[in-house]
Amino acid sequence: MKQYHSIHDFLMDESFFRYVIKEEPLDIKQWEDFLRQYPEQAEMVQSAKNELWNIQAALTEIDAEENYRKLKPMLSDGALKELPKRRNWLYYAAASIVVLFISIASLWILMNNDTNNDTVYATQPSQRKTITLADGTLIKLNADSKLEVMDGFGKTNRAIKLTGEAYMEVAKNPELPFTIGTNTIAVRVLGTTLNIRAYANEDHAEASLLEGSAEVILKNKDVAPIRLKPMDKVVASVGELSSNSKDIHATMPDSTAYKLASMTHYDSKQRLVETSWTEQKLVFVNEPLSSIAKSLERWYNIKIEFDTPGIKDRKYTAAFDESEELQSVLESLKASMSFHYKKTGPRTISIN
Repeated sequence: MKQYHSIHDFLMDESFFRYVIKEEPLDIKQWEDFLRQYPEQAEMVQSAKNELWNIQAALTEIDAEENYRKLKPMLSDGALKELPKRRNWLYYAAASIVVLFISIASLWILMNNDTNNDTVYATQPSQRKTITLADGTLIKLNADSKLEVMDGFGKTNRAIKLTGEAYMEVAKNPELPFTIGTNTIAVRVLGTTLNIRAYANEDHAEASLLEGSAEVILKNKDVAPIRLKPMDKVVASVGELSSNSKDIHATMPDSTAYKLASMTHYDSKQRLVETSWTEQKLVFVNEPLSSIAKSLERWYNIKIEFDTPGIKDRKYTAAFDESEELQSVLESLKASMSFHYKKTGPRTISIN
């Protein structure tokens, strides 16, 4: 057997995956022999098993319905009746063992990747970039953002990591699910159009679905995966939830962890706030000045400071074109709710 130096080595081995889920007798015997031969590895093997179970638990509800549909034609009516109603993933794994393994491996890569073999795309403040990945996925990267494409993308995984904001038209590939990781959420799709916003200096992350279907996993939160329909948006808190979106569900399992909302139209053409930046527009709907300031900083490559307590909580609704100068934007905001601003440095604005 090959050498295993870390939990990562075990989780990236498909035979270990089959051993843990007790899928193949030969794999079970192989790993039992391995433990007898290398008893010093027992602790690491157990840690890897625990990690695998934790990751697959998050995928259980995502995969259950899809895998059941694949499994159903293989079963006779009699066998089908004997199947327990409880959604235990082991009953479905046989129908999609490869896809499930790839999903778990991809999530592990996203959550624990520390290699230097990834391809990195980045934008500076006031810069945007369009990228086409090897699988045909189109990505528009907003200002001050970074996209890391994991090593092996398109071959062993379709995993990327995002810091900032990106609009994505994901190419379809049912055999290789597309996974996007951020510091707060992970999103898994087969082929869809969505917008993800996860800036490091904001207190929430957003995943907005335009077409297709997607599931959102909240990292470090005891919340079941969230399935999105077109025009749904998840706003997940980093600390306490901060969102001005209207809740579209009466009850949620943990309202402090996330909010499920509808995407917002801002004009008679039914254009969306969430993707307005891809059309070179800055759109704010009932948004606090503190949040607007962060967008302006990225848009114009400046720094905005607040000298008066409380002013940053004032809320505004406004829309601007990319071509508008910063002074024009500030004057428009100032006309809506009075404040003063002045330039205090080469690229610094003070508001009071």
